[in-house]
Amino acid sequence: MPDIHPAATDANFELLQTDPFFDVVVDLIAGYLASAFDDPAGAEVDGWTLSCLPTTNKTPERQRLFTLNIGPMEVLYVERYTENGETVDFRTVLYTSLSALQRATGYSLDGLTLANPLLRFRKTELASADGDGVLIDWFLSDEGADEQFFELPLDEATIRPLAERLVSKGRGPYAQYHNRAFAQHVLDAMNDDE
Repeated sequence: MPDIHPAATDANFELLQTDPFFDVVVDLIAGYLASAFDDPAGAEVDGWTLSCLPTTNKTPERQRLFTLNIGPMEVLYVERYTENGETVDFRTVLYTSLSALQRATGYSLDGLTLANPLLRFRKTELASADGDGVLIDWFLSDEGADEQFFELPLDEATIRPLAERLVSKGRGPYAQYHNRAFAQHVLDAMNDDE
């Protein structure tokens, strides 16, 4: 039997739980999954996967805390930046439907950028988004960026159209990175909030 990928291990999940941003991470993932699926638990692995402390683009100064994938595409992750072993910043990256976000806000892509100067909006070139994905990212150190982010209509109306498109592409290639303990923790937190 092959070794379990580190991103899928209980050890990585236990390590992530020590991060001061952990509860925020759980809330972010839970909110995205609730917006993307009527039954997140029923779509686990086949519809979405969640890796824990993956090595994607990892450097000595930067590491992802997690990556949430729907079908073949990453849709949400948070990176931790460190200097001399100390955490100095976090970057949140979220993908949603561009057309739905424009409908919900009444803004063009340029208008979104002007209205939310602390956030970055970039149309994604990822093929699985079929030309209708936008990457939104921001740094925690930019004071007020979190407020701009959480005021956006990132909900079922904007996230679900992208999620449905991605699920229709079939199961993604990330099952071996899926951290079941982390996923269960997020699903439990969602049930506790009901």
